[in-house]
Amino acid sequence: MIILPLPPEEGRAVDRLLDHCARVSCLAEAKPHARDRLEAALGGELARRLVGALAGDHRLPARVLLD
Repeated sequence: MIILPLPPEEGRAVDRLLDHCARVSCLAEAKPHARDRLEAALGGELARRLVGALAGDHRLPARVLLD
């Protein structure tokens, strides 16, 4: 098996790609979960209601409000 070194352009590209992947993985670990960010912005009760409304079963027909 013959192993050839990568040309300089490809070697830099691989190094750059690995650097970008490392930065993205660090950002993903440091970022709090969406629910935690929502609770911090809106408060616990409102965040719970909003998530419940957005994640609810939307297959049911909407209620008709009659006066």
